[in-house]
Amino acid sequence: MQTAAQRISTGVLYSIVRRARLAGVSRQPLTLTLSPEESTALADVLTTVLEDDQSWYWTEAWQAGERAAEEDIAAGEGEDFETMEAFLEDLGLDLAEVKAA
Repeated sequence: MQTAAQRISTGVLYSIVRRARLAGVSRQPLTLTLSPEESTALADVLTTVLEDDQSWYWTEAWQAGERAAEEDIAAGEGEDFETMEAFLEDLGLDLAEVKAA
């Protein structure tokens, strides 16, 4: 049996789904302005879905690394490689060994 909060969340989510389906059928862009309740319900569902296989990405530690990488790129640090072979060579790896692994 669902709690009152779960029933409200389910109703809110179906409301969002209905709006998305109508936008698709009418071939119109979907613009959502969500109430606080809708935002919470949607975030809860998306979090549950993401936790199954991508929760690691949203951890504070990983996000700190993402921010650091973005800062490095913005500062012009890093190097672009024309080929995968050039990248592996820069790492000191032999492409033949990598392919064999």
